[in-house]
Amino acid sequence: MTLDPMSRSSLSRDETMTTGTRAIVVGMIANVLLSFFKFVGGILGNSVALVADAIHSLSDLVTDLIVLFTHRIGKMPQDEDHPYGHGRAETIGATVIGLLIIATGIGVTYETWDAIDEVSEQVPGLLAASAALLSILINEGLFHYTRRVGEATKSPSLIANAWHHRSDAFSSIAALVGIIGAGQGFAFMDPLAGAVVGCMIVKVGIDITRQGIRDLMDTALSDEHTEKIHSILRGIPEVLHFHELRTRVIGGEFLIDVHILVDPEMTVTEGHRVAEIARRNLIKAIPNIQDVLIHVDGEPDAEVETIYPITRKELIEIAQPLILELAGNISQPEIRVHHIKGKNLVDVFIKIDSNQTMEDSRALVANIKSKLEATPQIDQARIFLDLHH
Repeated sequence: MTLDPMSRSSLSRDETMTTGTRAIVVGMIANVLLSFFKFVGGILGNSVALVADAIHSLSDLVTDLIVLFTHRIGKMPQDEDHPYGHGRAETIGATVIGLLIIATGIGVTYETWDAIDEVSEQVPGLLAASAALLSILINEGLFHYTRRVGEATKSPSLIANAWHHRSDAFSSIAALVGIIGAGQGFAFMDPLAGAVVGCMIVKVGIDITRQGIRDLMDTALSDEHTEKIHSILRGIPEVLHFHELRTRVIGGEFLIDVHILVDPEMTVTEGHRVAEIARRNLIKAIPNIQDVLIHVDGEPDAEVETIYPITRKELIEIAQPLILELAGNISQPEIRVHHIKGKNLVDVFIKIDSNQTMEDSRALVANIKSKLEATPQIDQARIFLDLHH
């Protein structure tokens, strides 16, 4: 049973796209301006490390373009070719950004280590230190702003880009430490700081890449989320048991499939109501859910063969003539079919004349039940009489 998802966000899709795109454009403009300031500060302030950091910021425009492209695709609505939406584009973008952050970390380590020989004869000035400090402050601000927007719009690529801004701040910290260290006569601080910060950046990139790969591989949700799902399903009295729980992430949103076991005597509408309660309770408790698919079972399908060799239509075609033959001139009987624990059960509802005696009614019920259960296709028959006719 496939159930339509509920609305889960106060932002409309257009608002989400506008907010996310704005955050990306702000980051692009900041990277261009920072590249200019750091390049000027590095040249005039005699800091090779800051010049390298300026080139690094300029190269971040490539990352911003990737984020812009994947974010806009990821927020496109569902269509016939993409019934689950385009969220995978965001996951791919986040994974690519993670790889670029790893490369950035390795590059920062190499650049700051290599810069010690080039700055040993020239002491960086206050201008270089000021440009590095400005870069740290702006990138840290971009980190908080972009991450807030990414979490509000459930955008993995924006969240990854936020961490990229923080890695840029780390890169500028390495440059600043190197500048200050060189100014104080401790040239070894430049490569040491660069190596430490470079390793920190690589760690951030590895975490983002690992999460992106996990999502692309349809890895299940965390144990915490899984236990929450279990708790919600266990809290529904009509759900006797549940199994085959499957979860995955697409574009920062969760998809859940689960089989629930209900009383086999439930009607289709009752079973649907229980499934709808389970679906709504899950969506209310876990905001990131995009869709929940509930399969309703009337018996443990892992223990019983669920594909029965005879259809409802065939059973009715067998039962109806036998009932009419024994009951005589009565209105068309209502027949309900159940398949439970490998057996075929038939419920028969007969309207009879209220003037018929109790003994005759009992005899009729016994005859119909005996005749139906004598057929090899029917394992059990239950007869119900409607005397208000």
